[in-house]
Amino acid sequence: MKIGLGPYGMQAPPESGFSHVQLYREMLEQIEVAEELGYDSVWLTEHHFLPDGYLPALLACAAGMATRTSRIKIGLGVILLPLYDPIHLAEEAAVVDLLSEGRLIFGIAPGYRPEEFAGFRIPHEKRGARMEEIMNILIRAWTQERFSFAGKFYSYTDMAVTPKPVQKPHPPIWIGASIKEGVRRVARYGLPLLASPRHRLEELEAHYAMYQDFCDAFGTQGPLRPVMRDVYVAETTAQAEAEAREHVVYIHREWYGAWSQWRPLTTDQGKRVVDKSEVQFEQIRGRFIIGDPDSVSREIEQYRQKLGMDYLIVRMQFPGLAHDKALRSMRLFAKEVRPRFADR
Repeated sequence: MKIGLGPYGMQAPPESGFSHVQLYREMLEQIEVAEELGYDSVWLTEHHFLPDGYLPALLACAAGMATRTSRIKIGLGVILLPLYDPIHLAEEAAVVDLLSEGRLIFGIAPGYRPEEFAGFRIPHEKRGARMEEIMNILIRAWTQERFSFAGKFYSYTDMAVTPKPVQKPHPPIWIGASIKEGVRRVARYGLPLLASPRHRLEELEAHYAMYQDFCDAFGTQGPLRPVMRDVYVAETTAQAEAEAREHVVYIHREWYGAWSQWRPLTTDQGKRVVDKSEVQFEQIRGRFIIGDPDSVSREIEQYRQKLGMDYLIVRMQFPGLAHDKALRSMRLFAKEVRPRFADR
């Protein structure tokens, strides 16, 4: 089983006292350590116009990561495709793939927050169809010397986009999705499904079962089954919960809880969250894996057995969490947890 680290969102909660200069510096140090520890990939996440400075520029950050590492894959988890110009994006992604010598994983999603679409003057409706059109343009731009394209949203005649990526035919594409039509789209293309970490294990079981049904219907199959989780490891479960509690609650309260009118969030008991103040640690415990090495390993094994998971992406740098604690968790996970899944 492969293990990735992230996604990094570079948030500075208002009362954390962290500067963004500090956060980016510490992130670069962490990914260097991750490479030394044998993690397979590091990941980035994107949103816009948020007060905590949520990372808005994935490819710029990925380029910085590429210059500080030599082996580890660099994943976008995910880039909000409809917000971008297809040709400019094709060029920038190719440059990141060149800088990294072929280590880019190109994760995409249609996005859902209306504020982001309004800010970029992109229509919120038809965003799934727009994403598919951009994806098809990217593939042509990366693989064909010259191409023409006539779509509903974009049209090009005899375009030559350079440089080309290192990876052939192009960087691997993963698609983030949770709703039925999105999952259907991923299966139709036969690509890896990257489900949101806001979901409980039972919800993920339903998503991956739906995905498999669609794959069977289309005669496709994604090459990997990745899962993204918030994970924190300490010597004891009590210590891990005490150190991570407020930071994982921030993630699920300030993002998923605040955005639940667009993407439903439920408690572990299945009750829909209607106000972010309802998001408490005990009510959302099933959305993250926090504990000592033994308990963390047991929970990961459940995900492996129930979902067929073969790629786990662990977010350990939570908003507001001290750098040294994230590093300690990374090291303990690499030493005590990862070896248990090395041959699985």
